[in-house]
Amino acid sequence: MHEHVELFCLDDAEKQDMPVSAKRRNRLVAYIATFLVTFTLGTTEIFAPWYIGAMGGTNFEMGWAMGSFGIVYMISPALGGIFSDRIGRRKALLIATSAYILVLVLFLNPFASPLYLIVIRALEGLVFGFIAPSNQAMLAELTPESEVAVLGNFSTAWSAGMIFSPFILTFMTNNYGSTSGIYVVIAIELIMLGLIGGFLQGYRRKTLSKPTNEEDIQDTTIDTPPSKTSPRFLASYLSIMLWGVISTIVLALFPAYVETLPGLTTGDWGIMLLVWNGVRTIAFIITAKLPEQSMTSVILLGAGLSAISSGIIFVFTDFWMLTISMALSGIAVGFSYLGALYLIVSATKIDKGAYAGLVESMGGVGLFVGPIFGGWLADISGELPYLMCMILSIIVFLGIVPLLRKERNSSKN
Repeated sequence: MHEHVELFCLDDAEKQDMPVSAKRRNRLVAYIATFLVTFTLGTTEIFAPWYIGAMGGTNFEMGWAMGSFGIVYMISPALGGIFSDRIGRRKALLIATSAYILVLVLFLNPFASPLYLIVIRALEGLVFGFIAPSNQAMLAELTPESEVAVLGNFSTAWSAGMIFSPFILTFMTNNYGSTSGIYVVIAIELIMLGLIGGFLQGYRRKTLSKPTNEEDIQDTTIDTPPSKTSPRFLASYLSIMLWGVISTIVLALFPAYVETLPGLTTGDWGIMLLVWNGVRTIAFIITAKLPEQSMTSVILLGAGLSAISSGIIFVFTDFWMLTISMALSGIAVGFSYLGALYLIVSATKIDKGAYAGLVESMGGVGLFVGPIFGGWLADISGELPYLMCMILSIIVFLGIVPLLRKERNSSKN
């Protein structure tokens, strides 16, 4: 009789199984921590390019405030995911959150310059790359029976955390000074650190003994995820890269672009970003309720909607059409991100930190390419970044189609 072995146990060697209540508490902490940390990220990634613009910086420098985060984020999540697999989710989150607080303090330098803020954003990309995959992996591995649901909840908490960031930032700036919003997010990260330290249960994966006879060998489940260059993965890479490009251009360049249009003000882009974040959150909720088989269609639809929304911004300049474009873009990035995240993270039962890190690192490519090339084009003409997004979305759409067709054909065989 082959005894069933639990995948997880507590750090305490005397306690063999991780209780269901502890798993539930860990998931709740992960959702709350995700909400808090993305509220912080949503504030800083708007603050840095805006502040550079307020200091007289160019669109290209504003783009670098996003791009420096992205260039580091191409590497840091892959390293952060492996680090989290090795030392455990709780320890990884405690170390990364402590480092994040130190980085946030650096934003308060009264002698900040565009170059200084670009460097700080790169440091933020480094430490955030150790937070996101730790949360994603913990949620996926603690609930293997419903990964798409918990990853959807993760993405919803992440998106919801960014909804009110623009309003808090503008309120604090208008009433208490340019850097006052940073004090708010430092306080939030201190709360997050206490939450992780006080309520998150550490755990480690049980080491399964090697099979000693043929019966045990037949009874052992071997985790053999698909190749990281399989059509399914390549399509997901394209989707997550597109998410990075669209998201960073919306957050880094769109507010400044709106303020150049006749009749539109800071309050208008604040409303538009509220719509974008709100609809993106709804898209995550919807995607989380879809079956696994639908994820390939989800990322395809995300690319198509990105092309349409970017085309609207390129052609139209009035408030309502731009707001509609933000709604479509919110749906698009929600589909592109969560569909790709699930297709990759669900491919393995072990080392989920490394796979979640792979997703985030590929997103880093878009987080770098989008604002750098977008900022360069915006210095030529404000609407050109959205033409670039439309063309890129079409290319990604046309690239995903044959990859998914090849994946379906290989599955049949």
